[in-house]
Amino acid sequence: MAGRALALLQDAGPGRNGRWALLALGVLATWLALEQLSAQLWFLPAGLRLAMLWLTPTRRWGWLGAAEVLAQATKSAVLGYPLFTFTFLAVCVAPWLIYAAVVYLLRGSRPAPAPDTPTRMLLLLLAGLLGAAGVSPLLWMFLVTYPMTTADSLASMFAFMYGDLIGQIVFAPLLIALLHGGLRRRMGSGLVRDLGMVLLGALGVFLVLQAYADLAMYVLLLAFAPLFFLGFRHGWEGGALATTLLGGVIQGLVQLDLLTVNVTMLQLVLAVVGGGALVLGAASTALRRSHEILAQRHQELASKTTELELLAAELGQVGQRLARLEEQGQRELASELEYELGHAIHALGTRISLAFRDVRDEQGTRLLESLREQVREIQDSLRRALRQLRPPQLDTHGLKQALETGPLHEMLDDSGVVFEPVFEGPVDALGEDARTAVYRICQAAVREAVRLEMVRRFGLRLEVVPQDAGTFAVALAMDLEFSTYAQHLPTLQVVPAIKDRVLAVQGSYLLEPLVHGHRHSVRFVAP
Repeated sequence: MAGRALALLQDAGPGRNGRWALLALGVLATWLALEQLSAQLWFLPAGLRLAMLWLTPTRRWGWLGAAEVLAQATKSAVLGYPLFTFTFLAVCVAPWLIYAAVVYLLRGSRPAPAPDTPTRMLLLLLAGLLGAAGVSPLLWMFLVTYPMTTADSLASMFAFMYGDLIGQIVFAPLLIALLHGGLRRRMGSGLVRDLGMVLLGALGVFLVLQAYADLAMYVLLLAFAPLFFLGFRHGWEGGALATTLLGGVIQGLVQLDLLTVNVTMLQLVLAVVGGGALVLGAASTALRRSHEILAQRHQELASKTTELELLAAELGQVGQRLARLEEQGQRELASELEYELGHAIHALGTRISLAFRDVRDEQGTRLLESLREQVREIQDSLRRALRQLRPPQLDTHGLKQALETGPLHEMLDDSGVVFEPVFEGPVDALGEDARTAVYRICQAAVREAVRLEMVRRFGLRLEVVPQDAGTFAVALAMDLEFSTYAQHLPTLQVVPAIKDRVLAVQGSYLLEPLVHGHRHSVRFVAP
């Protein structure tokens, strides 16, 4: 019901004049009813005026203005006041125009959202304050007919302004909360219980003031202070409802002559504390909403993180399969090269050796010697290439020996680089995938060291630590120490081959600067 009423109020489209005519009649009747409930403490129609202007688009304000002017005309006709006078225009028409101008300047032409943030609530209260301040001199000018001193004139203007302001504070936020449906959501959170406690406490303070009026300056604020608690605990909706009910209690006590405190003091305290409670409630509502949004974002982020972890696991498995396929391809390529080229080169060497028996001249012997030497170089190059593709020691003697005496050591020796390996833990207990990954990572680092040409020392430290569930923590550090005579050192740069292998085993790769070199650090967990 509240949602449909709010949708009708905020509908800026053309048509629906019949519905708006009925709504204007409802506003007219409500205005007359609130005017009957108004007294020295408050002028409740000012709250209705502010709330309707705040919630309604500018193009529908004509209906609201017509409803209030007709309500004012009805009241004047019942009381016997003339309608077509300058006083009627100044007292009954001009206030609505002043409020409309203030709201338009602060809000714009579109309906304002619920005042559920401190900025929006302050804007609503500021609109009411400026409207009341603009109307009060006009009311004093036309409603006060006897001469006054300057002090009395200012006091009368403030009395008119306080009446409008209290009417706004106790009615406008409550009406906005009802139309936005906020109170319905708050009822199940202990709002009724807290309201009862606050009202009982306020009644107790007011009864004490009835017996001891001189204590007003000491204990009056105690009756209003719980409004801050309700605003903080139940948001701006709870603060609006509590302000309205407390204002009703005060008005009832004043009507029954059970409260002897000066009405102006009550207005001032209610305006300050009620406004503060509404702003605090709006801040509490905004904070709760931000926490809810943050919790929702955390849930979404956790869900996305889980999806990414599953995807990373799948990609890791794909990377491992690709690495296995690569190793299998290199193993098969080495086998094919050894079978095809190795046998052919060996046969060629055998034929050259047999040809020595038939050659008698010195020139032919030298030619065959040269050919046999070239065949040996080809055989050595082929052997090196096959060992680079898949070193036999890795399958026969294990990872440690393959790194210490294998092709990588030979590559560094040929380049004049000092090789210093250090091993800790059961290195050869690693599985085939882990052994291959470590070897290929070291191979990529060795190629990088050979490529740079200024590396004088290659330090390798491999640490394997057994863990629970049959896994091993592998830590691999490779130090590339440059020559002290090098003038321009290369910049830190990730080696793509190392990075690809690390991603395949779902590990971490860190590149660190040394005093005169680089360190490539790799860590991963091997099954």
